[in-house]
Amino acid sequence: MKTLALVGNPNCGKTTLFNQLTGTTAYVGNWPGVTVEKKEGIWNGNRVLDLPGIYSLSPYSPEEKLTRRYILDEGPDLIIDLIDATNLERSLYLTTQLAELGHPVLLVLNMGDLLEKEGITINTKTLSMMTGCHVVQISASKGEGLEAFSREVEKVLDENKLPALPLFSNSVEKYISQIVSDDFIHNIPIGRPQRWASIKLLEDDELFLSTMPPIPEETAKTLQEARIALQNHYGDDIEAIIIDQRYKVAEKISADCQTRIAQKKKFSFDTIATSKWGAIPLFIAIMAGVFYLSIGLVGGITTSWLESGFDWLGQSLHTFLHMMGVLPLLSGLLIDGIIAGVGSVLTFVPQLFVLFLLLSILEDCGYMARIAFIMDRLMRSIGLSGKSIIPMVIGTGCSVPAIMCTRTIEHQKQRELTVVVTPFIPCGAKMPVFALMITYFFPGRWYIAPLVYFVGILAVIITGLLSQALDKHKEKNAFILELPRYQIPTAKNVWLQTKERIRGFILKAGTVILLSSAIIYLLQSYSFTFQSVEADSSMLALIGKLIAPLFIPLGFGFWQASVALLTGIAAKESIVSTLSVTIGSAGLSSFFTPASALSFMVFILLSSPCIAALSAMAKELGSRKKFFFAILWQTGFAYLAALLSYGLGSLIL
Repeated sequence: MKTLALVGNPNCGKTTLFNQLTGTTAYVGNWPGVTVEKKEGIWNGNRVLDLPGIYSLSPYSPEEKLTRRYILDEGPDLIIDLIDATNLERSLYLTTQLAELGHPVLLVLNMGDLLEKEGITINTKTLSMMTGCHVVQISASKGEGLEAFSREVEKVLDENKLPALPLFSNSVEKYISQIVSDDFIHNIPIGRPQRWASIKLLEDDELFLSTMPPIPEETAKTLQEARIALQNHYGDDIEAIIIDQRYKVAEKISADCQTRIAQKKKFSFDTIATSKWGAIPLFIAIMAGVFYLSIGLVGGITTSWLESGFDWLGQSLHTFLHMMGVLPLLSGLLIDGIIAGVGSVLTFVPQLFVLFLLLSILEDCGYMARIAFIMDRLMRSIGLSGKSIIPMVIGTGCSVPAIMCTRTIEHQKQRELTVVVTPFIPCGAKMPVFALMITYFFPGRWYIAPLVYFVGILAVIITGLLSQALDKHKEKNAFILELPRYQIPTAKNVWLQTKERIRGFILKAGTVILLSSAIIYLLQSYSFTFQSVEADSSMLALIGKLIAPLFIPLGFGFWQASVALLTGIAAKESIVSTLSVTIGSAGLSSFFTPASALSFMVFILLSSPCIAALSAMAKELGSRKKFFFAILWQTGFAYLAALLSYGLGSLIL
């Protein structure tokens, strides 16, 4: 079985091609940095790897290091260099580095369907001749050109021919040749070609040097003399010189094989979406519209219907089971436990479906990447990276992939701070809690839902400012983000993203929530001596009463709410089912007031996330001390914010 590695710049379509080849449904987003781990699949008997996007093999971020490490250490049989055909010159910069790694390379010009629209023509024969690689043109999103792609892959694997090496100016090549002829170069690790290793030694590449034995004094002297000579000749540092040499090669290839017809200037939506004064109001208006349509309109219509449907199901089943003479315990477990618990969560599926659908459309059309751009200045002012907004947007679906996505942030402190604050953005699992409280205590006030999101954003800002104030060694860095082109959202991508998110929600309802509903019902039906008792004397009540006093200042100091918060550690959706089972026919209004409902929502919004997200946090932070501090901060901040919300709510509501 041969191994094929999909390599290319971020957002060039690698994951789309991977899905087309392997039939999988890996997440595809119209912004850079979606892939943060390598994905594996099988195609035509070959092992296919989708590696994180990189611009260079001199990486800075963790996912770029992962791609470089894999190519060098694992040695794929074929590197499939996926190129955005509309950005040929920029993409060829990476190609000049891949050509030096000693593996066959296939150049795949993706997004070929856009070339005519942008007035671009690429001579693939000239490109193949100049790079020494086979070239094929496809459109991964439309599935065009895949048969030709398959034929070219087989050809390149059969030929096992290496690409042409990029040649730099005579001055640079002279010193590269000197280093190649040095005896020390024979000490390089297996899988590192001599020319590539010589360039890395010349660049003083830290990652490469960490894999080498100590450099002999004579070799170190030769390297230093070469660096000084080149710096004096070109008037720049050695890394910038090599970068410039590569871009000159890419520029020459691009100029010789590409022609571009000037297009008439058209109106660009970015004149509003990224403008100084219009960007933020537009973002607020769009998000308000999303929540109005999902929570206000759809939620207002479907919630009462579904609640009535589950009530009818419970009553009908109760009558049937009574006629069949089923034990009251089993009847209660099924009706008051499982149906009441799971049904209370499934009631919110329609509005969550619309929410996920609209967010997927915004992602696929390219608008969400603009949010990262316009939020960059704010993010940097609070100690975060502009890239931090991307995990936060992904976090509206689920915090787990959002926390993993922080790997795209180069600087450690910014990355760790993003891990801590990302759970402040409400994920899909928290939405049923908010929808429940808004439906019962704030009917017709659809704006409460976006207000909850803005509370989460405010928590991010406050945490960032405090971190910034306490940090004596502030990291300052420029934020570079390629804005993807706007596109009409593809039905397949939008459907896959929406389906995966809603499927995960429904699966939890059928597994974790079903099990927790049954356990909650049994625990509230028996005492520790396993005697059937009233709910207030049950095991569950006694457990809840131990911690309930902590929440009295927040307005929900009763055991039912405490138990709901405990079950929420397993899955936030369980909070709704637990409240449904423990409160039952008494109704939420018998326990909550509008002020305490608001406080309850704020606490759930800001407190530590579910166990799966906590595991992701522990992995990404890589330190027990940092992990426990993150939990302490999230919980403490949530408590204070809920306390403030309850006080203000009592005065206003």
